Amino acid sequence: MWEFHHECPGESTWVTLGGVRLYGPLDTTLLQSALDALVDRHESLRTVFRAGPDGAVEQVVLARGHRLAVPVHEVTADQAEAVSAAAIDQPFDLVHGPLARLHVLRLAPQEHHLMLVLHHIVSDGHSMEVFIQELAALYLSRAAGVPDPLPAITAQPADVAAWQRARWDGPARQRGTQYWKQRLAGAEPLRLPTDAPRGPEPSSAGLTCQLPVDEQTMEALRRLGQEHQATLFMVTLAAFHVLFARYTGQRHGMVSTPYSYRDRPETYAPIGAFINYLMLRPDLSGDPDFREVLRRVRDATLLDFEHHDLPLDELIEALGMDPVDGRRTLMRVLFTEESDPEVPLAADGLLRSEMIADPPWHHALRDLTLRVTAGAEGTHVIVTYRVDAFSAARAADIAADYRDLLRLVAADPGLRVLDPHAGPALRVPALAPTDPPLEQP
Repeated sequence: MWEFHHECPGESTWVTLGGVRLYGPLDTTLLQSALDALVDRHESLRTVFRAGPDGAVEQVVLARGHRLAVPVHEVTADQAEAVSAAAIDQPFDLVHGPLARLHVLRLAPQEHHLMLVLHHIVSDGHSMEVFIQELAALYLSRAAGVPDPLPAITAQPADVAAWQRARWDGPARQRGTQYWKQRLAGAEPLRLPTDAPRGPEPSSAGLTCQLPVDEQTMEALRRLGQEHQATLFMVTLAAFHVLFARYTGQRHGMVSTPYSYRDRPETYAPIGAFINYLMLRPDLSGDPDFREVLRRVRDATLLDFEHHDLPLDELIEALGMDPVDGRRTLMRVLFTEESDPEVPLAADGLLRSEMIADPPWHHALRDLTLRVTAGAEGTHVIVTYRVDAFSAARAADIAADYRDLLRLVAADPGLRVLDPHAGPALRVPALAPTDPPLEQP
């Protein structure tokens, strides 16, 4: 994350976002007190980073009592999005901090929006869930005048880093490196049906579009996964591989996905960046039906997850790639399936809450990210894209083609999915087999 941050200086790109709407009376003094307790509790929320004498990155944990301000913005409903976007876009300083920001937008005496922005170097998706749930618990305990309800954290990020380093040294690193070198031998980055001219340098300017997926389709996909001992992630990943094989003709095109390092009970509680990025490579050879594709994806994914420890920079080195070009190439496309965190802020019967599903985000960390996200408002296909790689119309067509494919395989998993005549025609034109690979940015 240190390297990613410095590849986009002056921009707020590598962040995790959360937004909550609150209806009812909000006591901002109690909110500040709850946040103070949260910052004391989590070392990551009072952490900064610097380059040490040998150039290696060092984590510096500030003392307990370090405080994060909570600015309150008086806004109208028409101003809320612009003020939220400004809060999100404010660049982070990794050396001086802070690396977490919480803004309160007051739209009315009984309506507030909380906008939470954490730099990715101290957070991941699970961290956002921990932050929101613990802030809610601390706020409600103060409102009720009772002691803090949260159990002590038994491991902080530095503890986990030390444990990981000890586990990974020696034969484990050699086995992991050998596995991924064999797994990705001869693999090629996923080609993309881009339709926007690239500038001389890659831009982080991006947009997001989303489409709802009906619950009948999602329930059928869950049942399909259960029948084949596969998770919903595996089912939706298989559909992603199929769609892009139909676009590009590639039967083994790689896609990246985040993998959580929270594989011990002690790692569930702390806020921090507990993720690695894995390169998933499908086998779509032959003329498989979707059930066969799912079986192959399931088996390959289980093996890949067993070897999740190799850090991205070591994988890039093992593949003989330049560090910057390697990160850009391997991280060009990302797929994930996830759920929005719950917001438990209704315990007193006065303060009602709901997640803000679409914070105003105008950046893209890579050319294309496709997420299948479940929340209180149902399941959505969400596509985030660089505007110098895709037009808004092309991104919307990719989302629609993917949703069509989900519906198709939910209704008939025995379909020969790589048959160009299977299902409705694609909205996105397929790349010609003779097209050369796209130039890397």
